[in-house]
Amino acid sequence: MGRKAKHHYIPKCYLKGFTNGGESSSPFWAVPINNDKPFPTSPNDACAQRDYYTVDHKNSLIVEDFYAEKIEPKISAAISYINVHSCLPPKEEMRCLILLLATLYLRVPSHRENLEMPMRRTKEIVESMSQDINISNKSEFDYSKTDLIQAELRLIDTVQECLSNKFYQLFIVEDESLNVITSDNPFIISHPKDGKGFYFGLNTSNIEICVPITSKAILIARNEKMKEGAFTATKELIGLTNTKLVLSASRFFYSNTEEILLGDDNISVHKHNISTNKAMHPTSG
Repeated sequence: MGRKAKHHYIPKCYLKGFTNGGESSSPFWAVPINNDKPFPTSPNDACAQRDYYTVDHKNSLIVEDFYAEKIEPKISAAISYINVHSCLPPKEEMRCLILLLATLYLRVPSHRENLEMPMRRTKEIVESMSQDINISNKSEFDYSKTDLIQAELRLIDTVQECLSNKFYQLFIVEDESLNVITSDNPFIISHPKDGKGFYFGLNTSNIEICVPITSKAILIARNEKMKEGAFTATKELIGLTNTKLVLSASRFFYSNTEEILLGDDNISVHKHNISTNKAMHPTSG
């Protein structure tokens, strides 16, 4: 048996909730955001990169195995609870749901790029300075992919603690003809005053976190107190969530149907065909 080289940064146990079959091999549509033609794929092949979690260690797959064996079973338990009960999980399973959120926030390539940015910039500055002066500890500013992965692992508990202090609402899609999509970057933070260059983080006031849990469930979180519980997802919420996912995707978004519901600036919704890339008729109610 060959070495496991293809590593998922979005867990397969999460992605399969956006397929029709509910299995890792079940098909769904991958839609490139660069307007290339959509193509069928499966969770087995989506949101994965070669050697994404290979580290400098005698067991180079120790982190990949940690996520697969320790983290993903807990994530699956939270998703299964929501699938069965259509409500927010109780305390123990809620911890697993928060672990899912932390995973979707921390493990994507864009977050790794954010971790690397200051390290890379510091190294560039040191390299530039070393052309004029002798820097004896220059090697201390070097870093590797292993360093980035270690930084990610150190953040897991911190992010979970932060997420555990928020207020949550779960919205269930009851209309069988409608579905929520997901993407390769499904943890969405938005802000009422969001604009170009505006910075916000997990603890910024008035942010809203929006994460699709399955094709039939959307999770909303806020720092400010709100009524928690489970509610019916409106077409407007589904369309807005899908639009946010399309806009936040790094390379692909994923759908189990060719027609998806999208929203516009006026909070009106319409169906969009991903194959023809054309808007369909508007919907109401």
